[in-house]
Amino acid sequence: MGLTETTVKHLLLLLNFVYVVLGLSLVGFGVFFLVYVTSVSIGENVAGGLIIGLGVVIVIIAVFGCLAAMHEAPRRLLIYLVAIALLILTQLLFLSMVSHGTKDGISGSINDGFERLWEDELKEPGALAYYESWLHCCGVNNSMDYDVIHHPLPKSCCAENKCLSSESVFKVGCKSQFVDYLDSRLLAFKIVCWLLIIGEGIGAFLAWTLLISVKNQSRRDNSVWM
Repeated sequence: MGLTETTVKHLLLLLNFVYVVLGLSLVGFGVFFLVYVTSVSIGENVAGGLIIGLGVVIVIIAVFGCLAAMHEAPRRLLIYLVAIALLILTQLLFLSMVSHGTKDGISGSINDGFERLWEDELKEPGALAYYESWLHCCGVNNSMDYDVIHHPLPKSCCAENKCLSSESVFKVGCKSQFVDYLDSRLLAFKIVCWLLIIGEGIGAFLAWTLLISVKNQSRRDNSVWM
């Protein structure tokens, strides 16, 4: 085995290890999406499940790619190449959905979700308490929401649950705070996806190079025996 082939093999193994790490990051983001976003959004559990599924598929393909590289199996390398190509197309589709559907889809669902929470707050105070404490916010739009409905400010609207003065009250509404928080997480998702796509493109090139090298070596071995 020549040095070039060895280098390609080691680089492919390293890249697939990186795929595993990034794939697990996507699984973690999908779990976050299910736990936090679906509690106020409508139908976002589907998106969270798809993200988790994508992360799991990436990990499986990465492990398969490691085995294919270690065993230098031509058929496995070819299957790996096809899987990588399909994976890149899937991730581009995900990125397109996130880029074009976030404002109208997710944000629209968040609006509906917070409207439902506010209706629950009117019936039974405390529906927004979790988000107010977590995001340091007050009401849906701002702290004045409670004045409109003639409800006293809940402790969750204040720093350390102590409404000692007007300075200790969170003025920003929970809806805008949640959208900003989600946007930051979606940005991280986009960055991870683009890193994966770039890395997978490099990995596909290395896998193709290793496949050609293995086939050439096989032909040379056969010609020697002939």
